[in-house]
Amino acid sequence: MRTRWSGRWLSAALLATTISCASGPPQDLILQDDHAGLTRWYAREAASLRDKAEEMRRMAEEYAKPDYLTSPKQTKEELIAHCQLFIKLYTEGAREAEALAKLHHGLDKTIE
Repeated sequence: MRTRWSGRWLSAALLATTISCASGPPQDLILQDDHAGLTRWYAREAASLRDKAEEMRRMAEEYAKPDYLTSPKQTKEELIAHCQLFIKLYTEGAREAEALAKLHHGLDKTIE
């Protein structure tokens, strides 16, 4: 029981750290109303988040292999579930970043 809880606490801490460490766009781009720069920044951020989601998908596939771990089935299922949660979060973050890139792209065109 202790291992299961410590694993959950570790996962919760990792998730909180990942979310809280997500950086926003550079302040200089915001202060300068540089919508072209913000468009590029959000597009790169979306690509990075999609890469992370793909990395988590591959990790979940590895965990799902029958010969991956000799640990209990429950542990493997928890690892896969955590990967799936990160896939969801990274994918949602990428969608949001893409939406912001489109918004700033539109703002850049209206200013010209």
